[in-house]
Amino acid sequence: MNKSQLLVKLACGVGYLLFAGFSAYFTASSLSLNLLNGTNLWLVFALVLVVAILAGWCLTNAIGEAKKRIGASKSKFWLSLLGFLIFWGFSFVTNVHYFFVEKHGYEILAKELSSAKNYIVENTEQNNKSIEDQKNAAKIALENIIDTNQRTFAREIQNTMDGHYGFGDACISILKSTEVSLRKDAEMYGDTIQYTIFDESRDSGDRGVTQRSRIGELREKYTNRMQEWKTRKLAVIENFYERQKNQNTELLDLLDPIEDLEKRHLPAVLKDGSINAYYKYYDQQNGRVIAKMPKAYSDGCVVMKDGKLDNFNVYPSHRMFDTMSVWSDILSGRLLGMTMLQWIIIALIFDIVSFILFALFRRDND
Repeated sequence: MNKSQLLVKLACGVGYLLFAGFSAYFTASSLSLNLLNGTNLWLVFALVLVVAILAGWCLTNAIGEAKKRIGASKSKFWLSLLGFLIFWGFSFVTNVHYFFVEKHGYEILAKELSSAKNYIVENTEQNNKSIEDQKNAAKIALENIIDTNQRTFAREIQNTMDGHYGFGDACISILKSTEVSLRKDAEMYGDTIQYTIFDESRDSGDRGVTQRSRIGELREKYTNRMQEWKTRKLAVIENFYERQKNQNTELLDLLDPIEDLEKRHLPAVLKDGSINAYYKYYDQQNGRVIAKMPKAYSDGCVVMKDGKLDNFNVYPSHRMFDTMSVWSDILSGRLLGMTMLQWIIIALIFDIVSFILFALFRRDND
């Protein structure tokens, strides 16, 4: 081997290590995002570089066997080709994942935080008004029913028609109807109160009373009972809807960490621009805000069709750090608006150039 051939060989070897090194760095960074979080990046890089060299070794072995006219081994060729495809495929999918996060990471994180903020503002304002309206409507409806029954009872107990005067079945029917109204929606309100206005055993002595001297007493007794139970039911309704408002208050409490992330941490991430910074920031955004959002928010971020994931209204930031999830979204066409073809081409160029250089580096040995 002359000096020029040696220089070309060395240049190809150095070139291969350069391109393979970049590819290995992309792969190691992709792995460290999720699968190997906390593992030393450069240790992963060294291991991945070994995998890249093995891929090149397998490819050149397969080429060597294909070029042999005599003594070629089919098993060696197919095993070498299979080894290359496995090692190269591992490198390729992780490289594309790296480029995806580097290009779209900040945008995905910022949009997710903004969507959470919009959800909180829109839902708490609208919901609180809706809750207040529902509460007032429920109270007014109950008050109208009880007030009407009180007036009806007061008239009925003094009804001068035959068979109606005094505390009889008609009066008791009004009281029982009131009890039913008070118990209505008990399951929704979590209400366990029985609302017993007339008890057959406790109040049996009142049934059939027609003495004028007791009519006023019974009228006041049972209208007061209806009033007391109405007051307790109104308190139940008030408590139920205020609890719903408190849930919105918990959401509103998330606006402070959102503001902190928007003003301090997101600008720092944008300035850094590395996928490592994106991942570290993601832990903050997820822990302080996204993980605390209600299920309705996360449900609204995705579009389901026939019980399966169809698309995204807001791309979940946790998903972009998972290589397989990103590739699933690429192949399913769920990354609308996110450029991917150019990153696939760039990853292919890195790999093709590196393998050509490795083949040239080993050419004299084949």
